[in-house]
Amino acid sequence: MTAIVTLTEQHVDSCYEIARELEQHYQYPIGGNWTREKIRDEIGQHHGFGVYDDDDKLCAFCLYRQLPGFSEIMFLATRLNCHRKGTMRALIKHLMSQIREDEGIWLEVHAENLAAIRFYEAVGFVKCGERPRYYSDGARALVFEFKHLR
Repeated sequence: MTAIVTLTEQHVDSCYEIARELEQHYQYPIGGNWTREKIRDEIGQHHGFGVYDDDDKLCAFCLYRQLPGFSEIMFLATRLNCHRKGTMRALIKHLMSQIREDEGIWLEVHAENLAAIRFYEAVGFVKCGERPRYYSDGARALVFEFKHLR
């Protein structure tokens, strides 16, 4: 990993490429029907960070919205060849460092995606709710929240 950057219009195609890679190889559906245009709109109207690898290629990204009192992660993705290298941990920790101490972060995860659930719990998220039949396969989404320790 070389750098964490704020996403701009120039990152849309790389983010879309990562999204397509995951949709083709991922065991669980990705929520949100992420088209190139939707990624462009999310980056343009809200916020995102990306992580570059040592070959200067975008290898992970996080799109999020800042709302009153919390930020909501809309899309979080890592290239398959960047899994288990600490990239997502660095990206999440960076986002955590950007929010105020009185704010939180929310995200949703497929209820059967145990690896992701364990990861989110390991970095400090706790389950705070569920959304039934949220994903295209009929599975529920688990809602997780992170809050700074007070």
